[in-house]
Amino acid sequence: MFLSKIGKVKVRLSRNVLGKVKTCTIKREVSGWFVIFTVETEKEVLPKTGKQIGIDVGIESFATLSDGRQIENFKYFETFQKRLRVAQRKVSRRKKGSNQRRKAVLRLRKIHQKIKNQRNDFAHKVSFQLVKEFDLIAIENLNILGMSKGILAKQIHDVAWNSFFQKLTYKAENAGRQLIKVNPNGTSQTCICGGLVKKTLSVRHHYCLKCGYFNHRDIVSAKVILNRAVGQTVETLTYAVGQSVVSESPSITEAV
Repeated sequence: MFLSKIGKVKVRLSRNVLGKVKTCTIKREVSGWFVIFTVETEKEVLPKTGKQIGIDVGIESFATLSDGRQIENFKYFETFQKRLRVAQRKVSRRKKGSNQRRKAVLRLRKIHQKIKNQRNDFAHKVSFQLVKEFDLIAIENLNILGMSKGILAKQIHDVAWNSFFQKLTYKAENAGRQLIKVNPNGTSQTCICGGLVKKTLSVRHHYCLKCGYFNHRDIVSAKVILNRAVGQTVETLTYAVGQSVVSESPSITEAV
C-alpha cells in the first residue's frame, strides 16, 4: 500500500476491504500500528421480522428488554481493578526515565487496552444481535455526559452506553431498521397503563395500585420506552426508517 508523504508500506489486512475507500487513518495503539479505512458501501437492508423492542439500559444489568430478557453487565473495569492497582503501583515505584518504568507503563497500558477492546467487542455483538432481530428499536434519549458526573460516574463509564448507542445507530441505519429515542423523564416511575408509580432506586420491583400490574422495574421501564416510541405520531416522528434520533458473547437471560 502506498501512503501520501510516507511511501510504500506493508499492511496485513484482517479482512478484505469492501466498497470504495474514502479515507485512510494510521493509528498507533499499545499492540502496534493500525490502518483504518473509511469506505462507502451500499446499505445491507435486512428482511423484516415484524418485531419491536424497548431497551432500558442500566448498571445492575447492562440492558433490559421489553420482552423480559436482560443482558448481563460484565463490568470490565471493575473486573480488572486489582490488576490495574498493582500495575499502577509498579509504575509509581520505578525511577522516571528508566527502562523498568517504561516496561511498567507498557504493562499498564496493555491492561487498559484490553478493557477497551472487551467493551468494544461486547457493544458490537449486542448491537448486531438487536438490529438483526428487531425492526423497531426504542431507547431513551439520555444525557450520558451529565449522568457521568454524579455518584455513579465510575459505573456509568464502565458500561459505556454512549459507545453502544453509536454502534446501534449506524448498524440500524445500514440494516434499514428504525431506531427511536424517546424522552427519558419518568420512564422508571410510570406504569404501562400510564399511572404514576413512584419508587426509589432501592425498590427493584414495580407494582401499580391502579391496574395491579407487577413486574421487575427495569422490564416495566423498557415497556414504557417502547410504548412511547410506538405512540409517536407521524408528525412528531421526524426520523425515517434506519435513522436515529440525536467478548465474551453477550449473555441474555430471562429476568426473574
